[in-house]
Amino acid sequence: MAHDPGMHSRRDPDAQLRNLAAAQGGLLSSAQARIFGLGDESVRRLVRQGHWCRVSEGVYDLRPGVESTEKSIWAAALRAGDPCAVGGEAALRLYGLDRPLDRIVVWVPADRRPRSDPAVAMRRDKIGRLARRRGLLPRIRAEDAVIDVAERLGVEDAVGLISEAVRRRLITLDSLRSTISDRSRVRNRKLLLDLLDDLDGIESTLEYVYRRDVERAHGLPRARRQRSASRGTRTDVLYDEYGVLIELDGRVGHLDTDSAFRDLHRNNAHAQREWLTLRYGNGDVRGRPCDVAMQAGAVLQSRGWQGTLKPCPACRGRFASGIPRL
Repeated sequence: MAHDPGMHSRRDPDAQLRNLAAAQGGLLSSAQARIFGLGDESVRRLVRQGHWCRVSEGVYDLRPGVESTEKSIWAAALRAGDPCAVGGEAALRLYGLDRPLDRIVVWVPADRRPRSDPAVAMRRDKIGRLARRRGLLPRIRAEDAVIDVAERLGVEDAVGLISEAVRRRLITLDSLRSTISDRSRVRNRKLLLDLLDDLDGIESTLEYVYRRDVERAHGLPRARRQRSASRGTRTDVLYDEYGVLIELDGRVGHLDTDSAFRDLHRNNAHAQREWLTLRYGNGDVRGRPCDVAMQAGAVLQSRGWQGTLKPCPACRGRFASGIPRL
């Protein structure tokens, strides 16, 4: 009896198919199954027998009960079909950033009519994101993902995202600037470009807030950022002309005993070179920037700075006759 290549009702997944599923978070599309010779009837049988589980139209789970964020993203990409690319916060998570994920975004060609659901937003790409996609689990380029997310964030949240992506070497300020300039559509384009110009040397939101609300708002001299004042160290804010260092301590990285000892060792090493260290936390810089500016300014003046502090709007409300000189 001649073999009918269309009949695969009793076929089981072979090693190649299982390996493909393993690389895709335990998932397969019906189109992939057919490529490997597993017909629709075989797929239905495997579902009836409980070996596979139908996740969505045309997508099946070979490891039911094993859940993960990556698996959810794979399910969305397989449902979208090829070509597609994961975008938004989901793409940033795939690049290793710890980002909230309320809804997965998947980009598809502009001539497709994708169907979204509460968990997945299917969007048509009209500016070339798909041409720049990366990875086995296809995701848009890191620069595109950062722009897509940052253009809808407030300034400080955008600073946090961009500085973290730069710190992890996913992007550079220059590559992000170039992508913004090249893209035909960017929401708040000028604001983002101005922000990039202001982020040189900045590695955290707290450093940005210090530059904006303490240094610039009060007319302090312009500092250098992330420079070494002693061997094996880097300082957040360095007024090297006056021998003054500013360390900005966020919540992470300065709470445990080892970090405290490292900070003490660094301060002592700087003191040997007659550097004076001021240290401020998140509550200082965000909660009382005028007081921080007054203290930093007084120290800088004691070290030879000839400038004068200028009042910001908050200062004018507190000090009717101007900022007092400490």
